[in-house]
Amino acid sequence: MLIDPANLKSTSYWTNKLTDLLFPTVCAACGKLGPIICSDCLKKFSEIDGTGCMRCGYPMEETRVSCKLCRVENFNLRQARACFSYSEPLKTVIQRYKYDGLFSLARPLGELMAHKWPEWAQIPDIIVPIPLHARRQRSRGFNQAQLLAHRLGSSIDIEVNDQVLRRVRNTRPQVEISLLERKENVWGAFAAEPCVLKGKNILLLVDVFTSGATMTSAAGTLLEAGAKNVSAYCLARTVQ
Repeated sequence: MLIDPANLKSTSYWTNKLTDLLFPTVCAACGKLGPIICSDCLKKFSEIDGTGCMRCGYPMEETRVSCKLCRVENFNLRQARACFSYSEPLKTVIQRYKYDGLFSLARPLGELMAHKWPEWAQIPDIIVPIPLHARRQRSRGFNQAQLLAHRLGSSIDIEVNDQVLRRVRNTRPQVEISLLERKENVWGAFAAEPCVLKGKNILLLVDVFTSGATMTSAAGTLLEAGAKNVSAYCLARTVQ
């Protein structure tokens, strides 16, 4: 393999080569030596192609109609879209990203979100990641949505603001409670900065869309603070 002579003077070049030699990467899903998401696993990600509920994006055979849930629920969202269904092997990748500290996955996952960038009724002015409470972020070491947002924002050239929305109440993890309990769990959990939001089209970013309760609470807070409208973009969503 030819090496660019300029790289010979780069400490980072040799550091990266040594790191690859001593600590070769393996696929986060299957453990095979190679890229952190191998091509075989990537092909198994179940794409959501945009056919479905015109509001929340839930996959259906029909399009430009509302799903049953959107007819009765107020999500506070103009639109919600997701790249993939929350199924294997992506489910394992996301869990390893969040809970095993594999924050290097933010780059390929964020680039996938950029590649799958959908059409929006209102082009976002600002991307806002769903925040973690400070205590949980210290425990985890990073906010997975924040890293994804910055990778996505740099890829599509849209501003990311990870300060305008704050989680002011340390809620229980949504995965630990029932769907009925999730709304109450995140009620009043967020606060926002009105001076930044007034008249803006906001895009909330989260890794996984399940019940929508967290995004509904966050979107309501943003709208009360003066946002023109709020949509949401997710890496994956549960599909039943």
